[in-house]
Amino acid sequence: MKKFNVGIIGLGTIGSEVYKILSSSRAVLKSQIGLDICVKRICDKNVKNLSSKLKNSSKFTKDADEVLNDPDIEIIVELIGGIMPAKRYLIKALKNKKHVVTANKALLAENLNLFDIAYKNKRLIKFEASVGGGIPIIRTI
Repeated sequence: MKKFNVGIIGLGTIGSEVYKILSSSRAVLKSQIGLDICVKRICDKNVKNLSSKLKNSSKFTKDADEVLNDPDIEIIVELIGGIMPAKRYLIKALKNKKHVVTANKALLAENLNLFDIAYKNKRLIKFEASVGGGIPIIRTI
């Protein structure tokens, strides 16, 4: 069974739900799709978010580089929004050979070169969460 270690950057409303779903659905995902998806590290600048939303505080860091530089993490989920520092984080993740998942519309709209960086590093940027209603059209195209 393939194990994927995930790092989440941003534990606000969306990030905490992603964490909760991935954590609570781990066994189901293992049995239904044969993948073990483990949230290894979570970064948020707001310590209150972390202490109130995490059961295991050892996964938490305020330093995004601890997530981005972790050689065991294969997928970065960016959920902080805005352009900076999200752009810097995504570029670093891609250059560190990590796949990226983001819901950040503004970042993608203004920085299409991120897809060039992903291509050069043989990594994927998944962004369906940023375009909600357009998902069926995007997948078809």
